[in-house]
Amino acid sequence: MLKSQTISFHYDPSEAVCGGFLTPVYFNREVLTRYLYDSRFSCDFSSETYGTVFGPEFYISFGVNRNGTVFAWLGDLDKLPFREKLYWLVENKEPEDEIASQFFDAQIHAELTSPPAIIDCLNDLSKLNSEFHQKFGVHLYHDRSIEERIDETRRYKRLILNNQDDLKRFVSGLNEIINENTNNVEVRKYLKGHGIAFESGMKGNKLLQLVYQNTLGDEDNLIAPFFYLYDLRLWADHSTGSKYLTDVSEKLGVPSDSYSDILDALVAQLHVSIKAIKEKLNA
Repeated sequence: MLKSQTISFHYDPSEAVCGGFLTPVYFNREVLTRYLYDSRFSCDFSSETYGTVFGPEFYISFGVNRNGTVFAWLGDLDKLPFREKLYWLVENKEPEDEIASQFFDAQIHAELTSPPAIIDCLNDLSKLNSEFHQKFGVHLYHDRSIEERIDETRRYKRLILNNQDDLKRFVSGLNEIINENTNNVEVRKYLKGHGIAFESGMKGNKLLQLVYQNTLGDEDNLIAPFFYLYDLRLWADHSTGSKYLTDVSEKLGVPSDSYSDILDALVAQLHVSIKAIKEKLNA
């Protein structure tokens, strides 16, 4: 029967860390495609280079090395269901002798790892939302909307495939968590109560821009990266939206065909803006 057969991965025994179990086996990054896109599975990144795949009957942790290659321990791979081993086998690569990653540091050296950059960013945005409410009595975003949805970003913590579909998936989900959760009704009430004029029907980032300018004295257009995210969502959801990608990539200073660089630069600028807004709030 099929289940009685064995699977032989390509690996180098000389790379074993602590015996045969901890022998790294290398894979093309595409091995994660199914787990990123198929709702039956999930791919949870606890840090930038340390992730875990979960299926109905299994889970396996992996690292991403400095070459962008996925690797996992031979002992963990041996525990996978047979049919799952076949899936991994298709993307098996020759050994690279490169296992530097947060996965290795955590599993071998028991070092604590930093969460992915986007999680740090969302955590700080959540704190900004709470601190603004404490000081001015209004939530800029729907109360607890960000906190409650951070766990949903497990599929959007890391751009692993570096292609258009991966970036589109990421920015669409991130835009929904951030920009589409602006507390428009309460922010309008706040602006009206403080005599700050706004156009009828104005919402989202345009309202927040008025808050930051008139309440916090922002002269640096700190809302700009949030507009970049919205424009990337327009690119992701419209077949004729290539101009948005080109425009945003130019503003971020990265090539329009380097999707991981676009995301890294976007998240970095979002985080810089959030921190700067918090500083003005607490000044």
